[in-house]
Amino acid sequence: MISLNLTGYLIYLPITFYITFYVGGVLYRSGEAFLADIFEGNAALGHAYNTFLLTGYYLLNLGYATVSITWWNAIETTGQLVNELALRLGVIIMVLGIIHYFNMYAFWRFAPKLKELYENLNKSST
Repeated sequence: MISLNLTGYLIYLPITFYITFYVGGVLYRSGEAFLADIFEGNAALGHAYNTFLLTGYYLLNLGYATVSITWWNAIETTGQLVNELALRLGVIIMVLGIIHYFNMYAFWRFAPKLKELYENLNKSST
């Protein structure tokens, strides 16, 4: 008989990976215009930075989701399984939200510096 912990992992990981990839895709598509604006219409630079952010996002979230199964409590009943899944899925969704808002704040806070750096790079290359 399969353990309830293993059952939980087999439910949790695919759901978490799906959420991570779905949200990552939405943020990636939405971020293109935002980053093009920050880099003053340089779509190639905005695209490169957006791809860099997406890669980091995937690595961070998928790594966290995978490592977090080692922190699960022993599950002995289906009620505990439901509780553990709700807790772990809720945490990963909150972590995704926190990371997104942190990134938005960082861009808001540092966008003027990024624009200045980009302008200086353009001036020095000409």
